[in-house]
Amino acid sequence: MTDELQDVLRRWRRRAIATWAGIAALLAIAAAALFVLAATDPTENIALSRNEVLHAPPGERSWRGTFWNHSDSLYIDLDAVILFLDEEGRPVGQARGKADRLDPGETFHLAAPLPAEAARMQIYQLRWTTGGHRAVLGPYRAWPFGYVMDSECGELRLRIGSCSPQRERS
Repeated sequence: MTDELQDVLRRWRRRAIATWAGIAALLAIAAAALFVLAATDPTENIALSRNEVLHAPPGERSWRGTFWNHSDSLYIDLDAVILFLDEEGRPVGQARGKADRLDPGETFHLAAPLPAEAARMQIYQLRWTTGGHRAVLGPYRAWPFGYVMDSECGELRLRIGSCSPQRERS
């Protein structure tokens, strides 16, 4: 091989390595940006962590639900409306609840009698104020009883700070 050909190959290798390093850096930056966006998504910070049907002896049912602030932000004036839907998706009952404030990790509970024809539930509306901004979310899709958005912090989520463990309001 001539010296000129070796120089061309060396330059080509350097450019190829630099190009691949640049592409890898761009992918890493994009992944980090997506992680930050997902971790700060306000629609996921207040999660339904309990959604259960309780049966009483004479055949009556009631619903219990828990909302959990698993972020590191304070939420105030939280208001929730839950609809109970029949098999065709028509509302047959509802539960409403309010919390004046929900600190990081805190939960608040809702309970309501459950109509006999109720087959699913739907978070119809969630409203709160955080950082001076009012958020209104919903309606969410209908879920079967027992479905939860998030029920606990795993060890990894606790380590990276994307979750605050559940605790009762004080």
